[in-house]
Amino acid sequence: MQSPLFEEESAEAVAWIAQQMHIRRLGAGEILWNQGDVVTEFQMVLEGELHYRRDDDPYAQFIVGTAGHPTGVLPFSRMKKATGRVWAVVPTRLAAMEASHLRELVYRAPLVAQRLVAQMTDRTREITRMEEGSSRLLALGKLAAGLAHELNNPASAAVRSSALLRDVLSRRRKAGVALHGVVFPDGVRETMTEMIQALEECLSTPGDMDALERADIESDTTDWLEDNGLPAALASELVEARVTVEQLKPLAAAVPVEPLANFLRLIVADHQTLCLTRELEEASRRISELVQAVKQYSYMDQSPVAEVDVEQGIDLTLRMFQHQLKHGFTVNRKLCGNLPRVQANGSALNQIWTNLIDNAIDAMEGMPADQPKILTVRTCLEAEGILVEIGDNGPGIPAEVQSRIFDPFFTTKGVGKGTGLGLDIVRRIVRSHRATILVNSEPGRTVFQVRLPLTPA
Repeated sequence: MQSPLFEEESAEAVAWIAQQMHIRRLGAGEILWNQGDVVTEFQMVLEGELHYRRDDDPYAQFIVGTAGHPTGVLPFSRMKKATGRVWAVVPTRLAAMEASHLRELVYRAPLVAQRLVAQMTDRTREITRMEEGSSRLLALGKLAAGLAHELNNPASAAVRSSALLRDVLSRRRKAGVALHGVVFPDGVRETMTEMIQALEECLSTPGDMDALERADIESDTTDWLEDNGLPAALASELVEARVTVEQLKPLAAAVPVEPLANFLRLIVADHQTLCLTRELEEASRRISELVQAVKQYSYMDQSPVAEVDVEQGIDLTLRMFQHQLKHGFTVNRKLCGNLPRVQANGSALNQIWTNLIDNAIDAMEGMPADQPKILTVRTCLEAEGILVEIGDNGPGIPAEVQSRIFDPFFTTKGVGKGTGLGLDIVRRIVRSHRATILVNSEPGRTVFQVRLPLTPA
């Protein structure tokens, strides 16, 4: 049994370990444990290779055992059940010992026991690192999906407006070419120029008109255009541009029908150009705001620790969840508004708000459609720090599991919906800032309270 694990250990201790072990063989692809199986053995990989993967996260996979390395239950380990699936990727041979012998192994082979404890620490660190990354990616995936929807709307509007603008400019060019060389009476040309210069951007209704009044004006404009041999199809656009029949009557008396029709086409195209450029500006501004919000949320291009506006971070986090919160949720904001800045890692604090808000949304997802879903976010200044409360009116956390919700890998969500590390990450970030976190939960009300100290961490 050649392994660094047994170096410098006494021959008697190694012989005793060998006596307690039996050989197990696995074919390529054969499963050693399924997720949730009770693990009762300490094992040494003699040859071959074992891989680990969680059923609810198929992308999180790593090597858990190669020749000369231990696996399974280790001394002082609290593991009772397999946290993931373990299988042989090639034909593998194991030496296995019942976990009941581990207590005696600690006394008979202390050097082996020390190395096994170090192996357990490394294994825990590796699994935790993998699960933390998976948890962060899961949260990032949710935010990215929402942001994709939020970005899609202004991006689609920009594409649509650009295509329409190209068509409008083409029609305006044709109308302008048709008017080239046309001689208008002196007073008429000035009037036409003033009408173009007076054009304004689109409004939902011209002036203070309601929909019924606008429909009447469009009908009268259509009748007047038809009576004067002008394109009746321009009526709606002329009303939108706030060009009235009273303005057109003097032109109709002084300008032939065809040049006047082309002038009307030109004025409609100019107005539509104003409207479309405004839409492009709004869409671009919205995209820029979302990108800026993402940069601020992640504290991109900023030092890890700096003076942080807690309420701004909460507001940015809520904006990241804007798409999810649109569908049946009410956000009850009770922000203080004048909190002092704290010396902290802004990105890490935003991760706290992200996990707590995400959990609150998940908790309310299964509520009846006729029941309001209320997310409450409150901040206030206390004697020694800042209090942040994030609550929901969901079904609550069962009393029997409330003491375990911050434990690594513990989750009340279904398979594939959570890694059980969100609140563990929250707790560790809270501790790193010398802050505290408490939870109060009962049916219909769950509130997480985070208290941040004002003095630098």
